Amino acid sequence: MGHIISVINNKGGVGKTTTTCNLADGLGKQGHQILVVDADPQSNTTTLLLPRDTPIRKSLYDVLESRTSPDFSTGHIYATTCKNVVLIPNINETASLEPTLISEAPESFLRLKKALKSNLSEKFDYIIIDCPPNMGTFVLCTLYASDFAIVPILARSTFSVEGLIKAVSLIREIQSKVNPDLRFLRLLINSVDKRTSISNSITEQINRAFEKDQIFKTQIPVNTAFEKAESSRSTIFQHDGTSTGARAYRELAKELTSIIGA
Repeated sequence: MGHIISVINNKGGVGKTTTTCNLADGLGKQGHQILVVDADPQSNTTTLLLPRDTPIRKSLYDVLESRTSPDFSTGHIYATTCKNVVLIPNINETASLEPTLISEAPESFLRLKKALKSNLSEKFDYIIIDCPPNMGTFVLCTLYASDFAIVPILARSTFSVEGLIKAVSLIREIQSKVNPDLRFLRLLINSVDKRTSISNSITEQINRAFEKDQIFKTQIPVNTAFEKAESSRSTIFQHDGTSTGARAYRELAKELTSIIGA
């Protein structure tokens, strides 16, 4: 059975989409079969991973809206620009489903879990879910479905530390009340710049607050190649496979597989 991993933080701009796309590409380059799920109606992961002008016939909207198990052979899953990586895309209209999902809870919160566990998890080594920057309905749906959660944090923002604390608290609450299979995998420290005091201070703060086995050893450095890659709708590997950012994500992919054991 494939491992389902949600990438969450209550704060935007901490690198959730960057983490999702580059980790997926890194794992795919190792030979793993990867499914990415874009759970954010802003659809940035969809924009980055799909070839330009790809017509989206079915998306996560259809998975969450359906009261029966979806037939994934009819167009929900799309090839991406990355080797061994496919995608369930999202569309802006998915945001309109939130009131219905809330009114039909708790059954509606389990639709994604049923769809992934019963139809797809055995076909992929890893399923990585990019979440919106909040602790709302769509994040609950993903955490109900997940085996693990990764929380990215910026080493240059104290506000992302606040988001980190809320995210970890929610993960543990879901684990205790709804999904006992869910595990807080690791924190991922992004935008590390050891030349600055704020980066060093936040890194030290995290190391004091969390155990070593709760933080990835691999840190993602500040690297302008990330911004250039995203502006060209490509992963760091596609943009510049020799960059320090690409090297970091290769190491992160290796570390993740060694932790999970697959």
